[in-house]
Amino acid sequence: MRIRHFISDRFGGVSTAPYDSLNIAFHVGDDPENVERNRQILYQKAGIHKAQFADQIHSDKILTLDRFIDPPACDGFITTVPNLPLAVMGADCFGVLLYDPEHFVIAALHAGRAGAMQGIVTKAINKMRSLGARNIDAIIGPGIHSCCYEVGPQILKITPARFIKNGTHIDIKGIIYEQLHEEGVRYI
Repeated sequence: MRIRHFISDRFGGVSTAPYDSLNIAFHVGDDPENVERNRQILYQKAGIHKAQFADQIHSDKILTLDRFIDPPACDGFITTVPNLPLAVMGADCFGVLLYDPEHFVIAALHAGRAGAMQGIVTKAINKMRSLGARNIDAIIGPGIHSCCYEVGPQILKITPARFIKNGTHIDIKGIIYEQLHEEGVRYI
């Protein structure tokens, strides 16, 4: 089973400043027509006709899909249906792709601080296993690193000390990696 994945950047779209250029997010204030045109550009480059997006809410909510639906409020999708492209958006937050190519179970997650700390990766792996996944691999997309993610005292209080760097910074990628390793993901 061949799994295709894509990570886009901001170049090659039609949006103007401050959204320039390939903005695919409706929720940031960009002209909706430009966002739709940018998504069509992305689909063309990826060789697909459509992708399932979510209204991402910084949570651990994951939906299992067998068809396209209106964008739901969630931060992850799982499917066992071939050719059902799943999309997550990120800037600071990490996109995480989990897949079992032998049993065709795929998850796409939006894993920011809130979702990662709520265990979105672990929850997705457990749901995937309930759907027949056995050997899960992972791809982690770009996101903010601990050198640049400074938070206030309220967030620090609820963050395990092992993920706090330099006294005021959080290592989201470290949280994601820990969940992957604890669940026995074989290839990251």
